[in-house]
Amino acid sequence: MIRVVGVHKTFGPLHVLRGITLEVPKGEALVIIGPSGSGKSTLLRCINLLVEPDAGSVFIDGVHVNRPEVSAEWVRQQVGMVFQSFNLFTHLTALQNVMLGPVRVKGMEQEAARVKAKQLLARVGLAAKAEAYPAELSGGQQQRVAIARALAMDPKAMLFDEPTSALDPEYIREVLDVMTALAREGMTMIVVTHEMGFASNVASRIVFIDAGIVLEEGHPNQIFGNPQQERTRTFVSKILR
Repeated sequence: MIRVVGVHKTFGPLHVLRGITLEVPKGEALVIIGPSGSGKSTLLRCINLLVEPDAGSVFIDGVHVNRPEVSAEWVRQQVGMVFQSFNLFTHLTALQNVMLGPVRVKGMEQEAARVKAKQLLARVGLAAKAEAYPAELSGGQQQRVAIARALAMDPKAMLFDEPTSALDPEYIREVLDVMTALAREGMTMIVVTHEMGFASNVASRIVFIDAGIVLEEGHPNQIFGNPQQERTRTFVSKILR
């Protein structure tokens, strides 16, 4: 479903991604771990073309997307993304936030979009909050609205960039539960996270990135229980304390 081949990205003198190659089959939940500044978020942004790779290729469901003739907007319809910050429109209700993409981008009729948005809010456990504004919602609830908003575009895959890092500890679980349910339903996902319990229980595979390079990948049991690279061992020993 997602294939990245030899992707490089530099920002000025900083070489952030150094030839990243990875594949995510349909239905797999891939978790990316690694230290801050290792290029994890940049990789996600290269996949949905929020950032243009300097070299290499990105394929979504067999389509080579980082070419001039492919619209970045089309790519972002295929691959939804959930960020650390919720980025909800504060003047719109939860329902209106979820409706906006299908109506504005896909041309869906208002009533059909409303029905769909209500279904998606129910799916993330927020049926009762449809008419609430973001300021009336907790951080965890706002992030769940953001997930529903991404799902409203019927994406083929979802990218999550540390979606719980801005949340108070009491709200983390409700977001992870929604993500776990999505993975169990077969959504293709790439998740950048420091939530190692989620990674252990939900990931089909874990990729460890450091300094813009994939150093190791494997099943969670192998990465956490018997990492092969010394750098992986050092990182895992610190985060699993």
